[in-house]
Amino acid sequence: MKNTLINKVILSGRDARKAINLMSPQEKRKVETALDVEHAYYSSALEGSKIDRGEFEKLAESVKA
Repeated sequence: MKNTLINKVILSGRDARKAINLMSPQEKRKVETALDVEHAYYSSALEGSKIDRGEFEKLAESVKA
């Protein structure tokens, strides 16, 4: 069971690297920004913040501007 799960994780990582390598610089920045927003949202939620995801997306847009 463990080997099957590990193999799936390894194959998923390889697929992800292939997909990232095919992206344009603009697409990579867009994904990076989305991941940054997700990270900020979940980190703050774990710390007890009541700010919703939409607010984090607005903040991300203001940073890009």
